[in-house]
Amino acid sequence: MHINRSAAYGELGAFRKMSKVVLHYFPLKALGEGPRMLLAYGGQEFEDHRVPEEQWPDFKPKMPFGQMPVLEINGKKYAQSVAISRYLGRKYGLAGDNIEEDFEIDQNVDFYTDLRNRAAAVEYEENEELKKQRHEENMKTHYPFMLKTLHDIVVKNKGHIALGKVHSAAYQTIQSVTLLHCSEH
Repeated sequence: MHINRSAAYGELGAFRKMSKVVLHYFPLKALGEGPRMLLAYGGQEFEDHRVPEEQWPDFKPKMPFGQMPVLEINGKKYAQSVAISRYLGRKYGLAGDNIEEDFEIDQNVDFYTDLRNRAAAVEYEENEELKKQRHEENMKTHYPFMLKTLHDIVVKNKGHIALGKVHSAAYQTIQSVTLLHCSEH
């Protein structure tokens, strides 16, 4: 099966712009920053709708899966930060050249998702004692291995996340780094 990657491009390789785009997220970076940066990279005009915390309870039922970020294109809403970034990466030419390269990118992005989930579990833990315990466990047991693995991946790929070049995974990892940084405070 051949994937037609040229479908996202117009004449002379220019990216086709979407007519009405809104990115819904909270007034912070975290999971919304990767999609914001990808939209900017693609030269896409978009409304950066930052939902204040006090408005979230009323806004939540309007979102697919009741969470954000959500990318709204011409009134249709799409959810899940990694799915949004993968879509935008493909749209703006920041994907692999074949299914095996996409597989390598996805493998590394899913690794970052594991890292992000660990950091988020600590960040959002309400029990302060359990939060401290999980943070210490991550710092001692999980983060050293995960960060060494990340380092090795970046070195192998000459400063990139995969394939030795820039693609959507670079923007997705910003989300993980932001959440990991938050969990250290």
